[in-house]
Amino acid sequence: MRLEGLLVGQAPPYGHCGWLWRVVAAAVVFQRGKAVRRGVVARQDEVCRAVRGVPPLAVGGVIHGLARGEQGAVRVAAAVFAVVGVDGGGEVFAGAAGAVAEEAEGFAAEVVAVSLAADGSFSPALAVLDAAADGFFAQQVEKGNLPPSNGALRLFVDVPGIAAHRVAVVRHDGSERALERATAAVQQLADESGWTKVALLLGSGVDAIALMARAAAHDAYRFDAFKSNAGKARKHEWVFVCDKAEKKAAQAALDLARAWAAGSYFTRDLVNTPPNVCVPVWLGEQAKAMAKDYDALTVKVLKKKDIEALGMGALLGVAQGSVNEPRFIIFEYRPENAQNAKPLVLVGKGVTFDTGGISIKPAGAMDEMKGDMGGAAAVFGAVKALCEAELPLYVVGLVASVENMPDGNAIRPGDILKTMSGKTVEVLNTDAEGRLILCDALTYATRYQPQAVIDMATLTGAIVVALGGVRSGLFSNDDALANALLRAGEAARDPAWRMPLDPEYREMLRSPFADIPNISGVRDAGAVTAAAYLSEFVDYPWAHLDIAGSAFKSSGPKGGTGRPVGLLLEYFRAQVA
Repeated sequence: MRLEGLLVGQAPPYGHCGWLWRVVAAAVVFQRGKAVRRGVVARQDEVCRAVRGVPPLAVGGVIHGLARGEQGAVRVAAAVFAVVGVDGGGEVFAGAAGAVAEEAEGFAAEVVAVSLAADGSFSPALAVLDAAADGFFAQQVEKGNLPPSNGALRLFVDVPGIAAHRVAVVRHDGSERALERATAAVQQLADESGWTKVALLLGSGVDAIALMARAAAHDAYRFDAFKSNAGKARKHEWVFVCDKAEKKAAQAALDLARAWAAGSYFTRDLVNTPPNVCVPVWLGEQAKAMAKDYDALTVKVLKKKDIEALGMGALLGVAQGSVNEPRFIIFEYRPENAQNAKPLVLVGKGVTFDTGGISIKPAGAMDEMKGDMGGAAAVFGAVKALCEAELPLYVVGLVASVENMPDGNAIRPGDILKTMSGKTVEVLNTDAEGRLILCDALTYATRYQPQAVIDMATLTGAIVVALGGVRSGLFSNDDALANALLRAGEAARDPAWRMPLDPEYREMLRSPFADIPNISGVRDAGAVTAAAYLSEFVDYPWAHLDIAGSAFKSSGPKGGTGRPVGLLLEYFRAQVA
């Protein structure tokens, strides 16, 4: 007997990454040790909406995971068998496995990943496979062949009684970090080996499934649009097991993970696009193209003359050294069922390449300055994720986009610029350009009478020194907003750390010639004084995310991380929960 999981539908490949997502869904009810078919979770037309640019996740639950007792053992067996397949198996499992055979037709897992606890005990899924394989894995314990340490992986091929040709056993302690790393290890192995159908049974429960889905999607990302072999289709299909009682919650969590993946991938693609392509005009074109995909989304792109009419002198000052004109991009996501009358506003720094201007940067690692529009990219990604999740919120996204170049018309140290707010700024360092374009965007946000404003920017090297790449720096004038963002970051595995914003830091920003300088003139508290500068231009609940360390990695692999899209999507979800 060979059992395989059910494929209900599919959507088109995702862009140049060549993904294919599929929904796996089956429902079985167990009564007195017998399984009775009850139909699929949803029809194909309900679960498979062909949305352009959506990366795949296997978003479904092949039923009924990890209940206790004898009935629970049968449920585990049926679910696991439906995914990985068995040849034979014990009598105790035969009835349950046979009952889901019709449901399981069409999905043959090439590899199943199961966990071994840190103390060496078998997970329920591994115990089921061991029973079906007539104690094969128990024998491996005696031989010392199972993974010896936390995080280690062992691959077994052609296990007796298991139709899936490969079983990956990963030892981990059950923590979120360990589960995340275990999933990444399986994803890497699948990628290197060319496997397309993988059953991830490393953890149980809704939270574990959501975490595994995000981890698998994150580590499967590749950016090859500018390679000569780009465009080759790559398929990854994932299946998860959950308890029947958690089916609805698991589906919702996976839908949210899919929305996050769509937004995160979009953000990473934008950050990774070379700066000779990704210029402000091009960013505006991407925004307009995205608006065509969603009925609830409108986009307006302001050109240089429109920006001049608004009096955004700080933004224009940064832009004047480049032949590439600036753009000010406005997203409005407003579904008919939006629960908030006043919008939540996102503001992103979009410096598509930052030379530092006249205060030019050193040559080392200057290629990474294409990532200085990471805040803008995060706004794009968060808006896309919001559209995919179809959350009932009114959200505005504002992107100030320029290129900071050192030509003969570039601003100089000592220049004074007039901002949209009317305040004047003395430019002491042209490489502190992000706060110049953000202050005009923050002033523009005032016209919406916002419920709250969250800006994000790769703003300072000082935040990298303080926090590295693990946590984003969070500054806020509102405790409730700050706490909500901190909770969202922890829940999404996209954490932030709140930094101080005491009045004394504002006092470090003094100019004898203008209302405020763009830097303090000393090395101390660089990230804090940058936030203090921005605080001068807000009169609403506001938070600032300094993502200079978290939005871009210099290695392993190099490029955009997609952060803080996860934090923002979770924050939005919590607003309507």
